[in-house]
Amino acid sequence: MTTQDTMPIAPTANAWSVAATRREALVALGLATAGAALRIETAFAQPPRVIRTLTGDLNPATLSGSVLFHEHVSMRFPLGASEHFTDDVALMTAEARAARADGVACLVDGGHADMGRNLDALRRITADSGLPIVASGGYYMQRWFPPALSAQSADELAAALAAEAVREKYGAFGEIGQQGGAMTPDERKVFQAVAKVQARTGLPIFTHNAYLGTRPGADAIPRDTALRQLDVLEEAGAGPSHVAIGHVCCLDDPEAEMSIAVARRGAYVGFDRVTIQLVPDAQKVTTIRALLEAGHGDRLLISSDFSSPRGLKKNGGGGLGQAVTVFAPLLRQAGVEEAVLRQIFEENPKRFLAFVPR
Repeated sequence: MTTQDTMPIAPTANAWSVAATRREALVALGLATAGAALRIETAFAQPPRVIRTLTGDLNPATLSGSVLFHEHVSMRFPLGASEHFTDDVALMTAEARAARADGVACLVDGGHADMGRNLDALRRITADSGLPIVASGGYYMQRWFPPALSAQSADELAAALAAEAVREKYGAFGEIGQQGGAMTPDERKVFQAVAKVQARTGLPIFTHNAYLGTRPGADAIPRDTALRQLDVLEEAGAGPSHVAIGHVCCLDDPEAEMSIAVARRGAYVGFDRVTIQLVPDAQKVTTIRALLEAGHGDRLLISSDFSSPRGLKKNGGGGLGQAVTVFAPLLRQAGVEEAVLRQIFEENPKRFLAFVPR
């Protein structure tokens, strides 16, 4: 600002040209004020939200169809296995095309390096099929962590993951997990690191929750593990509106008590193992209806965690879009209205994935 800018302007007879009337002066002043306001509004306007895919950033409004927040299109799991059906890029490209035909507009691949995910394969699949794919970063759970991770601090991990996310065009962090009822120190460190990156970049996070109540010894796993994951993420700076707690559908919780508790915290409730019979799909439908009746339909995400060759279209399964082709009809049969289904399968995941790059 110059000295002239700060000097008071004295009202003189020459302040306006002789031809200008008082009304014209006021109109001119009004226009100038409006212009200044517009410039200020533009300067502080919120940048657009995007969904970051391997083929570029997408405006969520341009996506028409279901968005699946947790599937697997490429993996070699367990790490070191000699082969996996997703190694066949031509096969997975055909499956991705079929998912598009089934109404899937975009999906998130929930793998990363310690799950043997092949980014080059994902790039080929998305380019050849035309199905937008969101790639994820992070680490899975303790027994799959690289040995070097133990020597790194949460801040060091966060810095490395943030740089990797930019370099590889990640659109999310997930699935971030724990292998038992209590996080190991390294697992807690990974949760803290991705929370720090989310606070810095805005990228969403989805987690892997222990399979509560579905296997021998599961009673020893605290029922509130989902909330404990959310505690760690929030304490490290993550915003719950871009966090999805995964596998909540694996709880034996037909009254949706834990789902409701997660939703009340402002996080998304991940029903991302539908069509997988750890808990019968009929019970998952019952739980979803309870969650909807409690008024939390805007916090529900549905996906299938696709990872078995039985689900391939080639093998007679529901395909990459089995959450849409197999599970959504069960919700319709249970009386869930089409408008609610659109919210669950389209609007919720777009809102979860969309962020303002920074």
